[in-house]
Amino acid sequence: MDDLVKDVIPLLQYLIPGFLSTWIFYALTAFKRPDTFGQIVQALIFTFVIQGAVMGMSTLCFWVGAKGFSIGQWDAKSETLCAFMVSGSLGLLSCYLATNDRLHSWLRRRNVTKQSSYPSEWFSFFAQHHRLITLHLNDERRVFGWPVEWPPESTSGQFVMQNPRWLNADGTETAFGAEYLLIDSGNVKWVEFSPT
Repeated sequence: MDDLVKDVIPLLQYLIPGFLSTWIFYALTAFKRPDTFGQIVQALIFTFVIQGAVMGMSTLCFWVGAKGFSIGQWDAKSETLCAFMVSGSLGLLSCYLATNDRLHSWLRRRNVTKQSSYPSEWFSFFAQHHRLITLHLNDERRVFGWPVEWPPESTSGQFVMQNPRWLNADGTETAFGAEYLLIDSGNVKWVEFSPT
């Protein structure tokens, strides 16, 4: 049993930075978590990148140290600290790239992909078109307002509408008494985006 613990602990220490990056990514983005196997695969990919970056940083530190400038000794503690910093940075960088579509738009312009970085077409359209919307509800009523938040997919989640107004059949508006209205997406038939 002691041999198993001695083998498992270093393996976990090696893998934890990749799991930390994966956790940061799913905690800060609208992407749905994949199944356990998918999360493990993503954590292993992050681990590979993190360990490569740590090896590169150690090589750089040894090279700088050989030139006569040293800030300390490279040991297990400094390697663990470096892996932690790289894993946090990699998790945040992956969130940045996944939530602003810059990488995917650059790749689309070069005909590498047709995909966006957003989790769905639904989320992509809301993220790229900031304007007033009209929610057509299942009971034929319509709500007009500014979408402060929207669900990551059409089948679950809620809309948070700021300064909502009912749109009447005769074209008039009736104001709510509230500044915000929370509407379940299951009650929405379709969404109409106002012209800019």
